[in-house]
Amino acid sequence: MLYGIFAVLILHVAEIWVFGSALWGLLELAGAGHLTGTLHVSLLDAIYLSAATYTTVGFGDLAPVGAVRFLVGTEALTGFVLITWSASFTYLEMEHFWRLRRKADEE
Repeated sequence: MLYGIFAVLILHVAEIWVFGSALWGLLELAGAGHLTGTLHVSLLDAIYLSAATYTTVGFGDLAPVGAVRFLVGTEALTGFVLITWSASFTYLEMEHFWRLRRKADEE
């Protein structure tokens, strides 16, 4: 069970990096907008915004302006759905494990 939780955590971090890299690429290479709160967008700034958006924390110290708002909005929805799904899946697996353990203790 612990391996599954670590795997899901690693997948979420990978998704944050994919969205953050795409955001950075759109901002730096395509000029599809900018971020308020910083003069120059580094890759780590984009990853930070991605993590805050993906987890739906949304601190507000960095905010997208321009066409990149669509990507950031999509990331918020994706993060909400995938984190919720991960929590539900983990709960169902733990419940299954507890049921099997209870049955073994009764026998």
